[in-house]
Amino acid sequence: MKKLFITLAAIVVVLLIALVAIADHALEMAIHPDNNKTRDIALCYSKVYNAYPELEQWHDSLVANGLWRDTMLVAGDGSMRHGLILQHDSVPTGASIVVHGYTDNAPIMLRYVYLHYEVLGRNVVVPEHYAHGESDGDDIRFGWLDRLDIRDLWLPLTHQLWHDQNIVVHGLSMGGAITMFLSGEAIPDSLRLSAFIEDCGYTSTWDQLSYQAEEMGFPAFPVLDVANIICRHRYGWDMKESNALAQLAKCTRPMLFIHGDADDYVPTEMVYRNYDAKISGYKELMVVPGAKHARSIHEAWDDYVRRVESFLAKVEQ
Repeated sequence: MKKLFITLAAIVVVLLIALVAIADHALEMAIHPDNNKTRDIALCYSKVYNAYPELEQWHDSLVANGLWRDTMLVAGDGSMRHGLILQHDSVPTGASIVVHGYTDNAPIMLRYVYLHYEVLGRNVVVPEHYAHGESDGDDIRFGWLDRLDIRDLWLPLTHQLWHDQNIVVHGLSMGGAITMFLSGEAIPDSLRLSAFIEDCGYTSTWDQLSYQAEEMGFPAFPVLDVANIICRHRYGWDMKESNALAQLAKCTRPMLFIHGDADDYVPTEMVYRNYDAKISGYKELMVVPGAKHARSIHEAWDDYVRRVESFLAKVEQ
């Protein structure tokens, strides 16, 4: 009996060690992905120019006229955050903060920047999150801690630059989640944050990683549970606390929710849960037929522009 107990105990220990190793590997794959293109700025510009050649000349013109410039801000922990500032050369209609997604950077958001700057006539700020673009950091935070950078760094900067203008935050994918995470924060009215636009953001980091785990063929439990314990201790944030639904329940400012109905990366059903979670204040929902993840603006440009224009006209009059 004693030998059997020792054998069983040894098996349990081996299984636990294996579970921790698997969970740690899965977490590191998510936090430090091999396919992270975010640091290759030239490659990202090239990718956008190949898809939209007209944006290269537009971007070059802004740079040549001093309307496109870089900035660096210091976060609370002393690390640096890079961002872009686009100053309008005519009377602007407002200001926008354009928020990029997972393993993306400011150049990848050029289509959204064009929308806000050229079509809507707004000044624009494009932050680059921790571990993205030219900002400091190595570990991706899935938006939860990044919301604090928007709240404490980029919102005050935008207001300082253009203090008489209303500010809109427009985020894509992880940036959409950041936008929703931010929406539940206590933000002074003096900053003139008027509205949010979230495009294909997830309900929570836990839900998103659970979905991705199941898509890759392994159950979220218990691997993700152990990975979350490691994440809390190693990186200082919790996947379950990183929850858009809880933040949206506290949101009172207007929000436009956008999602493609063919999204199989952040599943479309999440946008309905996000929309329902916002119980106070004005809200709209746009589901784009046939659009895959982060493709709504590309597959339905005219409708996308009209819907954003209409939304802003209602909430910023």
